[in-house]
Amino acid sequence: MPEPTPDFLERLERELAGSVGAATAHAMVGQITGGAGGSGQDLLAVADETAQIMEYSSKLEAQSAELARTAARLREVNQKLTELSVQKDAFLSQISHELRTPMTSIRAFSEILMQSDGLDDAGRTRFSKIIHDESRRLTRLLDDLLDLSVLENGHVTLNPSEVTLPTVLQRALNATSALEESVRLQIDCDLDVAADWRLYTDADRLSQVFINLISNAQKYCEAETPCLTISLRETAQFWEVEFADNGAGIPERQRGLIFEKFVRLDGTRPAQGAGLGLAISREIMQRLGGALHHVPSKRGAVFLVRLPKRAARAA
Repeated sequence: MPEPTPDFLERLERELAGSVGAATAHAMVGQITGGAGGSGQDLLAVADETAQIMEYSSKLEAQSAELARTAARLREVNQKLTELSVQKDAFLSQISHELRTPMTSIRAFSEILMQSDGLDDAGRTRFSKIIHDESRRLTRLLDDLLDLSVLENGHVTLNPSEVTLPTVLQRALNATSALEESVRLQIDCDLDVAADWRLYTDADRLSQVFINLISNAQKYCEAETPCLTISLRETAQFWEVEFADNGAGIPERQRGLIFEKFVRLDGTRPAQGAGLGLAISREIMQRLGGALHHVPSKRGAVFLVRLPKRAARAA
């Protein structure tokens, strides 16, 4: 052990003061050297330093907890940015494929028509029809992309008017009855229950949502005898329109994706369209002050359109 000279004790007290405080260090050295236990004033100084150290320690713990929360938030944001990056890449890949497919068909069959002098009228008609169909498909895709872009950016101009809900729904039923797939779907809908349900909304946009939901059932309901039941309900604040088919429904693992762009769900029937219909419909309902929800169900695909009874009159 070193000799407890005054210089050594002074150095020891100085080193201890850096860790426990000057008053505490002085009291400790006094105890070691057999000095007095310290006056009341010394004890108060020690207590004050101890309180300061405890307060500083508490602040360090709070700062450490805040840093941990900040780190967790940063990890969450980074995860979302990563998912957005993946989704963007998938979107660009999918849209490139969707645009390239009809363009390739149009180019190929137009070249056949230009270079094949020996084609008979039947062949020319067949190839011309393919070009026409692919052109319409390309136009629909571009229209959907532009429509979704306008809706998402909030640049859409609504044209509200006073209408009855059955009028809008009947318009959608009439439009979808002309589609090729309409012959395979039975629709059960009682419009009389909502004869006096009046809305102030954009009837064309609301009809667009109804048409999309009906045509989805026409395309994708896999039941042996496909049936779509449209139910109308009234709550204290909303008019509700439920679309429920009797197909296999939407797999649970895919329910969180159904409103994403270009998402096509698993099923026995081949996918049709670009996968933008539900994304567009959800955006429309938000602009109209309502909502579009998927309702988990074991009896088929079920979607709920909710419209406020008192829609805002601002376009």
